[in-house]
Amino acid sequence: MAVVPQEAIGQFEALMEEVDEPLKKTFQNVHQGYPHETLIRFLKAREGNVTKAHKMLVDCLNWRVENNIDSMVAKPIVPEDLYRGIRDSQLIGLSGYTNEGFPVFAVGVGLSSFDRASVCRTQIPQICCQVFQKAK
Repeated sequence: MAVVPQEAIGQFEALMEEVDEPLKKTFQNVHQGYPHETLIRFLKAREGNVTKAHKMLVDCLNWRVENNIDSMVAKPIVPEDLYRGIRDSQLIGLSGYTNEGFPVFAVGVGLSSFDRASVCRTQIPQICCQVFQKAK
């Protein structure tokens, strides 16, 4: 679905106004100043079906709240060299785009090394969340 009807976007916006405050706050972190475009992204993912797009987004926001993703992303990793070392030892990143223009994000599972991360395995989930958040 290439074009999302304005009516569907309006319905989706109205549904998002009704969600609980923690989800609204998390949605701000997800859209990063582009709420309209984010809603369109979810609508496209569900072929314009407002109900399915709303469920998908609310599930996403609930998962972020339940797993404290926003606090993981917001908390700086000190020292900065540690963050860079772990990030650089992981084979993850944007590898290109599909013919339709969608981003392709590759994760080299099993090929990454933790040689620079042996001291701080507890920070690996935090770093992964930050890398994925910044990849948007």
